[in-house]
Amino acid sequence: MAEWHRVASEDEIKEGEAFPVTAAGAAIAVYRLEGALYAIGNICPHQGDVLLSDGFVDGDKIECPMHQSCFEIRTGKVLGPPAQQDVPAYPVKVEDGAVFVRV
Repeated sequence: MAEWHRVASEDEIKEGEAFPVTAAGAAIAVYRLEGALYAIGNICPHQGDVLLSDGFVDGDKIECPMHQSCFEIRTGKVLGPPAQQDVPAYPVKVEDGAVFVRV
């Protein structure tokens, strides 16, 4: 059963930057885009051990630092090879300045 996990304070997550966290054993990156918060899996499915949060944010996309696979931050959808698999997307909520991700 999915549960909400506190992962950060809202002010820790900066616009256009990845904020890596671990919740319920899952590697997740939280992003702020145009003021809204999004969370997706932080491991590139192509290599399996590369953190997407070490990559490059370009608008609403994150590019893997290893082989330049791209993923849509809002949905986790893969946008470019060599990765062919999406990363999970997680619901995010803010309560009293704390950020929670549902895993």
